[in-house]
Amino acid sequence: APWGVRVTPMLRHQAGQPWGRTFVARFNYGNIRVLAEPLDTRRQDNPTIVDFRAEKMFQLPRGRSVSGFLDLYNILNSNAEQNINWSSGSSFLRPLTIVPPRIVRFGAKFQW
Repeated sequence: APWGVRVTPMLRHQAGQPWGRTFVARFNYGNIRVLAEPLDTRRQDNPTIVDFRAEKMFQLPRGRSVSGFLDLYNILNSNAEQNINWSSGSSFLRPLTIVPPRIVRFGAKFQW
């Protein structure tokens, strides 16, 4: 990039996790989770995440340097589920975790 700026884009495409529906069977010795479908019957969403970093370094005397950076995470604001509830019942298919939202971070690094 111009003016000595280092640009680092990153594209991640993750395959969704395979899963199958389950249910809980109650026995007199305890509860057991039982597969109602084979584990590879369904697949979660495939999230695509784009991250970006821009950094500019400035040289200081005696081999030292300082650099400023700007990080942008999840630029496309993907909100795909990373994990869902597989168990039959009222919470079936409820997201347990999703991709974190768009985040901007900036800062400085000193090297001596």
